[in-house]
Amino acid sequence: MGWKKYWLMVLLVFVITQPGSITFANWDAPYGFYKDLSVWLGSAAGGLLLVLAYGLYEWGRGKLSPVNLLLTGVVLISAAVIGYRAELALGGEMGYGSGNIVLFVIGGLIGFTLSVMLLIVSLLHILTGELYYPYDRPLVIAWLVMMVATLLLGAAYLKERRRGELTEPEDRDLSVSSSEPRGP
Repeated sequence: MGWKKYWLMVLLVFVITQPGSITFANWDAPYGFYKDLSVWLGSAAGGLLLVLAYGLYEWGRGKLSPVNLLLTGVVLISAAVIGYRAELALGGEMGYGSGNIVLFVIGGLIGFTLSVMLLIVSLLHILTGELYYPYDRPLVIAWLVMMVATLLLGAAYLKERRRGELTEPEDRDLSVSSSEPRGP
């Protein structure tokens, strides 16, 4: 696995979790920017744990460099710390801020699952303009920037993959097309 595919997965974690996270963060009432940010980054941290586990598997097979894993760890820790600090900024509202960062990340695994489950419904609410509140504009801008980055990285990955597919059949034809019998 190449680094482009791996980082595409990292970016997709953020892109895919954002709409669903905002949906369940505001399920019963809007609680503000910090609540939405906290839920999104918690869900993303949960998803990044899964991507990191897959990266470790690929590293064990020799297909991914340790630098990618280290950088993913930095992104994971950054998302968890910023999300947890946003949760603490809620100041005990709705019982938040009573746990620790480990519980925040563990809850992020549940949040990741919920955000993926709510993705389709959330996308419909985006189209109708009912998902975001005015205070969510920075989150919308971040989401759009990540979508553009994901599309650019995805295009680069597909271009690289197609280039590899175009050269691969020529190699196969040379080794398979030999119709002369070998040996005595």
